Amino acid sequence: MKKIKAIIFDMDGVLIDTERISFQSFKEAFKDYKYEMNEEFYLKLIGRNSKSIKEIMLEQYGIDFPFDEIYKKKVELAISTIDRDGVIIKSGVHELIDYLKDANYKIAVATSTRQERAHKLLEEIKIKDKVDYIICGDQVENSKPDPEIFLKAAKGLNMNPENCMVIEDSTAGIRAAKAAGMISINVPDMKLPDDEIRELAFEICNDLFEVKEYLETI
Repeated sequence: MKKIKAIIFDMDGVLIDTERISFQSFKEAFKDYKYEMNEEFYLKLIGRNSKSIKEIMLEQYGIDFPFDEIYKKKVELAISTIDRDGVIIKSGVHELIDYLKDANYKIAVATSTRQERAHKLLEEIKIKDKVDYIICGDQVENSKPDPEIFLKAAKGLNMNPENCMVIEDSTAGIRAAKAAGMISINVPDMKLPDDEIRELAFEICNDLFEVKEYLETI
């Protein structure tokens, strides 16, 4: 393993607990249009940007599926829930980020969420100023599992891909890290590790405290 000098975080499901909110918001929006979504299908969407989600949904529900209307409604519901209840930060975020800063790692966030919302959420959990580079879903052409977002994150940090480690909860993100030539740590959220994740991920940790402990050993 090359020397790791930079850590690239996914945001949703890794830094903040938003995937369950997103799933519930999708289900509510679907009901208004007489469609249904189950958790198995939702797990296929995790880690992807809206363009990629649209492609998957049109394939699943047909070309007449009113994606733009439903997606807009879903976003409104999710924002309303977070604004009402607050952002739920994942366990160990500040402890890991502070450790990385003290140990002179470079830090990036590479999220499929759009810029405006991502920056607001990172500000709310008080880590935006600790991150060296942020790249979002509307700043890339291709969604995870394409490696574009991670390669651009590495470039933004002025790092070679082989010196970057990715922290991800989704299969799409783990695939993207592998395609980018980076090692990854899977921190499961809604999606539990399957055979593919176990094969592709360098390590699997239960939470970010375990990630910190692991990095301290290397």
